[in-house]
Amino acid sequence: MTRTRLARAAAAAETSCMTRLLCIAALALTSALPVRAASEPVFASYTVYFSGFRVAELDASLALSPDRYRAVARLRTAGLLATFVRGEQVSEVEGKVAPASAVGLAPDRYAMEGRWRDRVRRITMRWNGNAPEVLTLIPANHEEREPVPANLQYGTVDTMSALAALIARVSAIGECEGAVAVFDGRRRSDFTAATEGEDILAPHRWGIYAGPALRCRFEGRQVAGFWREADPAQARESRTGTAWLARPAPDLPAIPVRIDSDTNWGTIHIHLTRVGRAEVAMPLRETRN
Repeated sequence: MTRTRLARAAAAAETSCMTRLLCIAALALTSALPVRAASEPVFASYTVYFSGFRVAELDASLALSPDRYRAVARLRTAGLLATFVRGEQVSEVEGKVAPASAVGLAPDRYAMEGRWRDRVRRITMRWNGNAPEVLTLIPANHEEREPVPANLQYGTVDTMSALAALIARVSAIGECEGAVAVFDGRRRSDFTAATEGEDILAPHRWGIYAGPALRCRFEGRQVAGFWREADPAQARESRTGTAWLARPAPDLPAIPVRIDSDTNWGTIHIHLTRVGRAEVAMPLRETRN
């Protein structure tokens, strides 16, 4: 891999688009997940490829009961990229199952902690009804981004809960249609998803699944919280992608088995590499609020 490609891969791994895409893979575990009083968490691992090279790995788990949900996603750089850019991020959300709400899930608390290029990044949030409250933000927003106005925060949910609810529609009606407003403590974004049809996925050396899958198109557009140095027109451009959902085993829910996402540098490919029932380890737990 050339230095130019490495630089692009590093940038792709650190962008908000990449983080949101990985949340789609992680939290689509809600799709077709049966609600049980004591449900063992569903676990899935994914490998991320850029320009033909392995650049990141993701582990995700979801525990869901009739009243509560808890989801965890752990992202880290991998392959040759990890030699040049060491990065890891753990995200966790806990909340209530709320059928009457706009997305069917109501987060109580959200926490993200990571280290990218030897710099700690941390966000913690809690909700009082429809109003999110940012408790921790490291580094402070004034160092990097424009603040998100309070009126654009109201009525939003965190990225993980939003995308979980968005494609959980697959379990109910076998379609992906939906729209949701997201605030992650730094950025305010809008997401939509739509059903495109069904495909038969051929075997691929990067992943473990082949067979029938539902094809869903998703789109994300940032509306506030931009980098201070960013070009406003470019920052507001929509980012699109395609997710294929299928049941990798008869006793498991339909989850993303492959995802393609467009970026400014090219297409990122995410493939399912392992699936079962377990919970993601939390290596950064001791420093979270």
